[in-house]
Amino acid sequence: MNVLRKKAFRLTALTLCLLSLCAPLLALSGPEVRAEDAPAAESAAALLVDLDEDQVLYAKGERDTRAPASMVKIMTVLLGIEAYERGDVALTDLVDVTEDAFFDVGSGDNSGAFSPGEQVPFEALLYSVMLTSGNEACNAIAQRVSGSVVSFVAAMNARAIELGCTGTNFANTHGLPNEHSYSTAYDLYLITSAAWKHNLFKRLCSTESYAIPDTNLNPSRVIRNGNSLLNAQSAYFYEYASGVKTGYTDAAGYCAIATASKDGRTLLSVVLGAQSYTAEDGRTMVQSFSDTKNLMNWGFDNFVYTDLLSTLKLIDEVPVKLGLGVSSVVLRPEEKITALLPRDADLSQVELHHTLLSDEPLVAPVEEGRVMGEVSVTFQGRDYGSVRLVTNTAVELDRAAYIGSEIRSTLRNKYVRLAITVLVVLIILYIAFIIYYNIRRANKRRVAADLARRRVQEYRRGQNVPEESVPAAPRPESVSVRAASDVPRRDDTVRQDSAAPRDAVPQTRPQRPAETTTGLTFEEIEAIFRKRDQETRKK
Repeated sequence: MNVLRKKAFRLTALTLCLLSLCAPLLALSGPEVRAEDAPAAESAAALLVDLDEDQVLYAKGERDTRAPASMVKIMTVLLGIEAYERGDVALTDLVDVTEDAFFDVGSGDNSGAFSPGEQVPFEALLYSVMLTSGNEACNAIAQRVSGSVVSFVAAMNARAIELGCTGTNFANTHGLPNEHSYSTAYDLYLITSAAWKHNLFKRLCSTESYAIPDTNLNPSRVIRNGNSLLNAQSAYFYEYASGVKTGYTDAAGYCAIATASKDGRTLLSVVLGAQSYTAEDGRTMVQSFSDTKNLMNWGFDNFVYTDLLSTLKLIDEVPVKLGLGVSSVVLRPEEKITALLPRDADLSQVELHHTLLSDEPLVAPVEEGRVMGEVSVTFQGRDYGSVRLVTNTAVELDRAAYIGSEIRSTLRNKYVRLAITVLVVLIILYIAFIIYYNIRRANKRRVAADLARRRVQEYRRGQNVPEESVPAAPRPESVSVRAASDVPRRDDTVRQDSAAPRDAVPQTRPQRPAETTTGLTFEEIEAIFRKRDQETRKK
């Protein structure tokens, strides 16, 4: 039992190791999306890629190494264009087509466009390679750019590695049979894709004919493009085709790399190892062209740009504080995410993953389009990128709720609470003081009124005025009094001197006019008595 477990463990470990080694290779091809009605290419290897998306639409034997034939020339022209763009050579520079340019070109294998010792513009060499597959022109370009064919071939291999080619090796500049020269359909796609980014390359491979100017050895002559997909008179003409290169050797079979543009899309196909056959009408047909047209038509007809994520998609909802009439706001994608998918793609497999910048609720006001996070999209294991999440609408501030919130926030401050407590205490003390003051003042006034009333009563009793005539109100209607000096007192009675004669007439004080207290207050009456008391003391 333990032995079986060990074997199972070793088998699992070996499987994981193989998968880890293969993963980088699989990653280079990118995700592949297939429609159900994909054509069956008859060529040994075939690949269809959407150049705009770098997306593989169809693949068959795309990583099998094969003889590349003239597909090698695409790398030769790419290095020549890059040298021109660096300024190492001008298109008008005259290049000597030396005897060495023919050293590995057998009889009948060159294009026949140039002769040894002929001085040709660099641009004419590029056109010769792309239109008539000139082998001697490839070597002439190599000598002009790198100084020698050997150095140029080394540069070709180094550039292939830079582009991510893992199954490619070049032994010459033109692709004539060599056991050390091989490539894959996928690597040739990488090379062609890099070349397609240069406008000069697009112009070269899509030109139907080119007039080579007069040279030191030959007059001007016209060369024509050998790509039957671009020839309107050919049975293989394809109206959407825009390039690129065709080739054939016994070892490689019929090969073709083509580009086509339709409805704003550009497709690239690579077909290797195709054969020829005889049609029912007796014509000789080449599978590389028929496979190319079938793949292109299928790619244009069965793949469309589909919205994986729309800007109308509501992703999440975030609470909002102090909002006027609302308590939350909806989040949506700021931009849409589209993908090139088969028409019959199952969109239920689209996966959305979103993250927010903060878990805290928003506080009004909130403007429309405020960034709140991001959402990413995956479909069938491929990551299609991410876009920002923004608020779908604006939220206005509820000012009443805002004021209440500010008050509550202020009251939560301990220093504010302390100040309010002190203020309340002071107000209570002030109110208590006012009440106390008013009560004491009222008592004083009542005591003063009672005192005045008693004095008036005493005065009345001295004058034998009935008690009921004494005013009982603070303002009696009528009280008549005589001057204080006229009020008879015990010590004011006229005493007769014992030594005076009996018949002496007693002297009496002059009578002061009577005063009235009608309309006076008790305080005023009290003032009158106080004044009289002072006058009496002075006497």
